[in-house]
Amino acid sequence: MNFNQHNTISRGIFAGIGAGALWGLVFLSPQVTYQFSPLSQMVVRYLCYGFFAITLSLRTIFPLIKQLTKQDWQRLVVLSLQGNIVYYMFLATGVKYAGIAPTTLIIGVLPLTITLMGRHEHDSLPIKKLLAPSLMIIAGIAAISLDVFLHSSETLTSTPLQRALALACAAGALACWTFYAYQNAQYLRAHAHVGASDWSNLTGVVTALLAIVMLAIGYLVSLFQPDSLLALNTNPSLDWLTFILFGGFGVAFFASWLGNMLWNKASQALPISLSAQLIVSESLFSLLYGFLYDARWPRALEWLAIALALSGVLWAIRLHVKADPSDANIEMH
Repeated sequence: MNFNQHNTISRGIFAGIGAGALWGLVFLSPQVTYQFSPLSQMVVRYLCYGFFAITLSLRTIFPLIKQLTKQDWQRLVVLSLQGNIVYYMFLATGVKYAGIAPTTLIIGVLPLTITLMGRHEHDSLPIKKLLAPSLMIIAGIAAISLDVFLHSSETLTSTPLQRALALACAAGALACWTFYAYQNAQYLRAHAHVGASDWSNLTGVVTALLAIVMLAIGYLVSLFQPDSLLALNTNPSLDWLTFILFGGFGVAFFASWLGNMLWNKASQALPISLSAQLIVSESLFSLLYGFLYDARWPRALEWLAIALALSGVLWAIRLHVKADPSDANIEMH
């Protein structure tokens, strides 16, 4: 592996970890703004995402839009639904009715599912070489979830049927983001002329347009079934300031706009099998933010979980950096 390849991989790794650090806010947001419905959380977040995407790229976004083909628009709609609209609805529903632990446990399998999805890519390492670090990552996430189950202070008032629905939603979120990560990486690497920030901004615009459609649907549903998952919150006594500032503008800027831009950079620079391992940083940072929010230190089992997950990621990174290009078929451009 030459110097340029090594430098490209290093930048991609830092970008991927940075995206995970910002995405960790996504799991904290439903906890902080738990009074609001999943649809309300999704709509506000992605309307703000669209606002940032347009205002922070005024000079480039409109000329770029004119260059898009029909196939580009179709891909943007599919990716926006998979990685944003449907994914976040599933995630927020899972947290609301099943709690953070089982939702995190299911979605935390992403490093393995994405690795399996991209196992036939020309620059991915053989799955047998990544099996051990992937299992170590899964063991770390399982340990985190086990600790939350053993020391949970959450009081779930949901019915068994609602919890079953929530677990199904968490599995749906896992499926959505697995396909999103794979297809998004494929597109970006096949269209190297499309900048990571440009693609993030375009995704933000399309996601905001889809959020407007969901806003209209949510308004109609709230007129007839105000307690539905697809209804909008209208109670003026709720903490709207925190909801708008943190759940809207804060998460939209850091997790959606900046986080997606960093992830696009990582997707362009890294093999899918490596970028998949870096997604575990999202779970680790969400755990860190939870410690800060609860104002406490990690417990023994949580320290073990962090050590396992970090060791798995570092192991996977080391395997890629030291790989023989003829063995891993790594072709960095």
